[in-house]
Amino acid sequence: MERFDWLEVEKSEAGTPKPSGQTFDARYYFTRAEQAYLYGHYELALRHYGKALGEDSSMEGAWFGQVLCLIEIGELPEAKVWAGKALDRFPQSAELLGAKALVLARLGEGGDAMTLSDRAIAKKDAAWRVWLLRGLVLLCLQPDSRHEGCFIKALEGAVAGGYADLRIGIGFLEQGHLPAAQDHLLRATQLDHQNPLAWAKLGACFEGLYSYRRAKECYERALSLQPESSDPLLTAIARLGRVGLWARLKAALAGAG
Repeated sequence: MERFDWLEVEKSEAGTPKPSGQTFDARYYFTRAEQAYLYGHYELALRHYGKALGEDSSMEGAWFGQVLCLIEIGELPEAKVWAGKALDRFPQSAELLGAKALVLARLGEGGDAMTLSDRAIAKKDAAWRVWLLRGLVLLCLQPDSRHEGCFIKALEGAVAGGYADLRIGIGFLEQGHLPAAQDHLLRATQLDHQNPLAWAKLGACFEGLYSYRRAKECYERALSLQPESSDPLLTAIARLGRVGLWARLKAALAGAG
């Protein structure tokens, strides 16, 4: 837990030069955190959410964002702890209930996950992200069940920009449902051409479908948009360059090229 003790109340760095005219308040850090999360910079997003809460510990969205980031970096026990801390402050929050439900689902605690998810969607006028989380819980626990209806509700209410399609696509990709992942990730890149995470995940999807040329194009697009995070993308591109004869034959037989 020591690694994450700073999350809740990280303060702004004392003595750090600040550009003139810029207000470094909770909203500023929260906005930066949301952008970092959207583009897959989860550790950076965690730091900014922590700074936002250092300025205003009552910012529910920053608590929610911390939990989502911890899920994405695979720190599930810590995500469970911080979701509990957040719910102590906001016990009626449908989004936090949904986020903790997803943590529990990924920890294999299916019964408790469904109980929390049921409570989340039972809230009046459940927001689109609550339905998104519900769908991800069902996809994790019951891959052949009712997740599609939840995703439809999420997409109907989602903000513009491809966020919902991206998260749904990543969910399908993680569960190995590659054709469904491809559909959503393609839409995510169409709705936000500048999101390197969407292009990288679409590349991984095409690679899994043996469409190596398209995978390479997606990885290269992600690299052009995010050159400072080049190592994983360069590794993926190099891996495609080493695809053996048998894998290329499978790709040809699949008609993927």
